[in-house]
Amino acid sequence: MVGLVVYLFFFLTLAASAYQVLALACLWSFFNRSRPPRPSPPLPGISVLKPVRGLEETTRECLESFLTQDYQPFQLIFGVKDPDDPLLPVLRQLQGAFPRQAVEIVICPENLGLNPKVSTLRQLEAHARHDLLVIADQDVKVGPDFLSRIAGALLEPGVGVVSCPYRSGPVRTLGAGFEALTIAADFIPSVATAFYAEGIRFALGATMGITRQALAAMGGFAPLADYLADDYQLGWRIAQAGYGVRLLPYVVETWNSRMGFREYLGHQLRWARTYRVCRPGGYLAYGITHALVYAALLFLASGMAPWTLGLLGAVLAVRGALAAFSQGRVLQGRLPRPYFLLLPLKDFLSWGVWLLSFLGDRVTWGGRVYKVTREGKLVPE
Repeated sequence: MVGLVVYLFFFLTLAASAYQVLALACLWSFFNRSRPPRPSPPLPGISVLKPVRGLEETTRECLESFLTQDYQPFQLIFGVKDPDDPLLPVLRQLQGAFPRQAVEIVICPENLGLNPKVSTLRQLEAHARHDLLVIADQDVKVGPDFLSRIAGALLEPGVGVVSCPYRSGPVRTLGAGFEALTIAADFIPSVATAFYAEGIRFALGATMGITRQALAAMGGFAPLADYLADDYQLGWRIAQAGYGVRLLPYVVETWNSRMGFREYLGHQLRWARTYRVCRPGGYLAYGITHALVYAALLFLASGMAPWTLGLLGAVLAVRGALAAFSQGRVLQGRLPRPYFLLLPLKDFLSWGVWLLSFLGDRVTWGGRVYKVTREGKLVPE
């Protein structure tokens, strides 16, 4: 029996290690692809739909990055649910500070579904003047050429939606450090691998560009109203409507510098259970990628045999190389080096979350508990 367990963990270690090497190759290949050329004048107009809520210390800097684009014409529409939101004075200050930009502030009081982001987007759509739409989260910071790159990709024949990989911004808490490490070591490598292994049929929700024609073909924002993974659903439905789904080798930055450790774990479990119902086959395969965990279990199951210790060291080196290459070279992030020492702990936490995701279908989001159906819809508890 012990021999069978050793063989099992040995096989899993080899398979997971092969995936790490494949992910490294896919990362290098994807981010060495050329970006779509900037469109030639006359430029098509873009309407940026930006649901916002609350005020954080980094909010203004993130919002300003959308007002300093080297692109015209574009319209920036902020959607706020609460008329007493503390962010409103800042939005009005930005409106006054950039008088040449078309900035609109819209109060969106209606509850059009369980997903508040989608509810706001449904209320903002009517205010959009242009046929190219960009959806961007509040905590995202972009470069001045962001809109021109999105426009260049959306103007390619047949393309319906475009999204971008992202990195974490400055880290000030343990939870934020774990989140940055997870994005760099796990999430972005898995996206790059999926790009080559099966093609992209989903979008990444931090920033998404979409044509009105593709949005209309999928039925507008309304079908997404009760889904947690609205970005996945948007990309998948546009692909089902016959449009191309593109992922650009252009990195944006998400700023959540003060995420707590409990918040990190809650976010990971929520993501895991949502991913499990959206892509069950891919999620099951994701469990085989935990190379460091299986190498450690092999070491223990073998009675700490010297050869397994050497294999464990080799796997740790490969995992470290993937994380460092992804964070430093590909994403060009600023995660302090001491956080990389947390990689083994993060890997065991990720494996634990993966196992825990099969033990229930409930998630906590926005202070409320929901059940996630097999279709990925939210049902209030």
